[in-house]
Amino acid sequence: MPGSAVRTFAAAAGAALLLTACGGSSTTIKRAAATGPGRCVPAAIHHDAPPGWTAPAWSDSSPGFRVPYALASGDAAAAFFFAQLRAGHPRNPSNKLLWVVRFPRDGHPLEVTARLGRDPARLVRTSWPADSAPGEIYPSEVDLPEAGCWHMALAWGNHRAEVDVEVRASGRS
Repeated sequence: MPGSAVRTFAAAAGAALLLTACGGSSTTIKRAAATGPGRCVPAAIHHDAPPGWTAPAWSDSSPGFRVPYALASGDAAAAFFFAQLRAGHPRNPSNKLLWVVRFPRDGHPLEVTARLGRDPARLVRTSWPADSAPGEIYPSEVDLPEAGCWHMALAWGNHRAEVDVEVRASGRS
């Protein structure tokens, strides 16, 4: 995605961001690991400045632009939420999410495997091409069929990360 398209994406997403968009738990990925296998505990949603390694993803034309985010295991990736994730295929706002990965994409797509509560029977797979700039980014929309805690396994090339996210029930207008 050319730089101007990223700026347009960021501006449009910023306009769609609701003040209550991503309330989150103070629970961290480390706690999720400590609670044992098979448990899904949503990652903490941060509203402060993102890690420095995500800086190349943000346009110089958007100084101070803040989007709620969660960090994946080992700080290998960050998920920037432009709205609270909702079940189904919501619109206005949609489930826009910008993945920023810490390690080079080297042309590899981002493969996302999502499981509801780590239940192998409830599986959703998506893939996003490594064709966007600036930085190591994958713009996406993450639509999951039902509300609950979803465990997301990320893979790009030889790199791996995991993050648990909360998906809320889709409200009707």
